[in-house]
Amino acid sequence: MWQEVISEGSVQAAFSSPHSANFTGFASVVDLGVPTVSSFRYPALTWSRSPGMIRQDDPEMYGLALPLTGDAAIVQNRSHSVVRPTEFTLFSTSSPFECRHRPHDEPASRAGRQHSPLPTAKAISVLVPVSAVPLPRAKVSRLLAGRFPPEGMASLLTQFLLQVTTHPEQFRAADAGQLGYMALDLISATLAQHLDCEQALPAEVQRQALRARIDAFITEHLGDADLSARTVAAAHHISLRTLYRLWEGEEASVAELIRLRRLDRCRRDLTSPLHASKPIYAIAARWGFLDKTSFTRLFRATYGTSPQDYRQQPQPD
Repeated sequence: MWQEVISEGSVQAAFSSPHSANFTGFASVVDLGVPTVSSFRYPALTWSRSPGMIRQDDPEMYGLALPLTGDAAIVQNRSHSVVRPTEFTLFSTSSPFECRHRPHDEPASRAGRQHSPLPTAKAISVLVPVSAVPLPRAKVSRLLAGRFPPEGMASLLTQFLLQVTTHPEQFRAADAGQLGYMALDLISATLAQHLDCEQALPAEVQRQALRARIDAFITEHLGDADLSARTVAAAHHISLRTLYRLWEGEEASVAELIRLRRLDRCRRDLTSPLHASKPIYAIAARWGFLDKTSFTRLFRATYGTSPQDYRQQPQPD
């Protein structure tokens, strides 16, 4: 049943498991249009795609697999990698491959485990048509069965996929198309970065990739008191004019984005039991607001009440 359901929803493959008599798996799909994002949970599992399956049907797709837990390995085109949790690997539906994934605490023996709960491994995968990736197929093939450590664009892609698969309720159905374009841009930029050919990407893809890097940089450095549009531009070796152009047409400028995210972090901390004994202005300083009067004025203008009153309001369960 697992093989039938998964193959019907994505790409035809063969599955095997040492726990076939006691197999319980979980799969969910987030349809973003062109890319299909799936999350999985299963006991030890091996899946493969044979030459016969490829001759029968080849949708010509790239797959990015992201194990979140457990031990994983992949073989394709004479390349082999052992993939650690939070590292991507790339495969193609157009040539045979084999992937193995098992939980860290997989028992050495199955004796006595036939009817007891099994440890599971977790993973996310993305399928995208080869034609949707604006990079030469011959170059991308060099990356098949390779490892993508969680850094640079790969790290941003990981954060994006975790948000989409873990909290799909935060997005509207109408957001799917835009999220799909974002996924394609991040995937293309991740592959291009590992091929050292980012300049070969279309200008719009480069623009979106740069925006994603800047957005992540802002979130990471919200606590820096000197964070500003100028320091963001300098950190990314672009002019202020270029930075402002990246945010043209948005509801909030870069400076407003920084301010709103800092205020949101303060708002969360004010109602968090972990910070109940921390002074309000220590919380404000933690997120870059060093002037008490300015912080109180901004907080009241944004949330309609003072930080003190907001902290004392009953919060929903």
